[in-house]
Amino acid sequence: MCCSQEPLSHYFTGDLLNLDFAVTEHIGRFQIGATGFYAFQVEDDRLFGVPIPPDGRRGEILQLGGIVAYDMPEYASSIKLKAFSSVFAENTDTFWGVAFGWIKKF
Repeated sequence: MCCSQEPLSHYFTGDLLNLDFAVTEHIGRFQIGATGFYAFQVEDDRLFGVPIPPDGRRGEILQLGGIVAYDMPEYASSIKLKAFSSVFAENTDTFWGVAFGWIKKF
């Protein structure tokens, strides 16, 4: 949070670390494989500066799914599509998601 501003609720979520990963194989211009996302909270949530008992409500989530990418060397670019779903979640919501990416070399 920027500066000294506090939310009206005085509730602060602890910092998170996350790891994005993929295991893929190139087949011609395509790249296909498995992908995942793991995140965990390294600090306790706090209310009015006091850790929330009993475990600080630390969140943790693991999502797994698939990835497909297509290389376009004639345009010095690539597109990527990932789809994933929660397989484990603690103190957070389970959900599914789709991510689209466009990579361009300048």
